[in-house]
Amino acid sequence: MPCSLRFREGAFKIVQITDTHWTTGGEEDQRTRQLIEMALHREAPDLVVLTGDIIFGKDCPAPARALRECLAPVAGSGIPWAMVFGNHDDEGSLDSAQLLEVQQSLPGCLTQAGPPEVPGQGNYVLSVLGSDGLPAAHLWFFHSGNTAPSGMGDW
Repeated sequence: MPCSLRFREGAFKIVQITDTHWTTGGEEDQRTRQLIEMALHREAPDLVVLTGDIIFGKDCPAPARALRECLAPVAGSGIPWAMVFGNHDDEGSLDSAQLLEVQQSLPGCLTQAGPPEVPGQGNYVLSVLGSDGLPAAHLWFFHSGNTAPSGMGDW
């Protein structure tokens, strides 16, 4: 892992970003970028966590480019970050394994594929170290899938 997550002065701040539904970099996407930049600047977090539907895969002519564009303010911030997939990220021409490769090519990415025996891309744990250098907290990331199991009906 490229960096160690640590509590600072007894605190650990996480900024969560979700459901940006980035597509082509148009006007709405640029407003999203501004909001992300503002949140990172104002909050100065220790970790950024992206919790799915970062891109709207089926409306992205170039999903890898869309993901890179949306993640650019985060990856360029110097702040470590991690992501899990939502139900729309991999609806386009790239599957979650390919999108994971895009993430992992960007600076600060802590996202992991997870154990191969567990379904989905992105089932992993990140530890946050205390002042003694030992794990003081564990952050669990799960790819819950994008459809309900068969037989579940409407829920």
